[in-house]
Amino acid sequence: MITEHTRPNACVLALLGSTGAWNAPALEQAFRDAGATGRPLVVDLSGLDFGDEVLLGLLLHAHASACGLVLIGPAAGSFARRLHRTGTDELFNTQNTLPLALAQLPG
Repeated sequence: MITEHTRPNACVLALLGSTGAWNAPALEQAFRDAGATGRPLVVDLSGLDFGDEVLLGLLLHAHASACGLVLIGPAAGSFARRLHRTGTDELFNTQNTLPLALAQLPG
């Protein structure tokens, strides 16, 4: 399940459950919609049970955007291992709560 909340200074996507081929189109659309807001993106991974390579690719793309990206974690065990194995765990700014994540954003 993907929940989107627009804040004055960010678009927040909360991911619950798992990502995979069955929900990749919805996940990609949610990231496209969030990117279209022009606001920084906050992705809450704290309710994620499993994240696949599609999610990792979307996070990497969002990280490379000019808008900015902050994650809320920690990521679940399997996705945390995926981040570590790919060497991307240190790439992302990860905070423990939404207020801390929002405080990392400009303006």
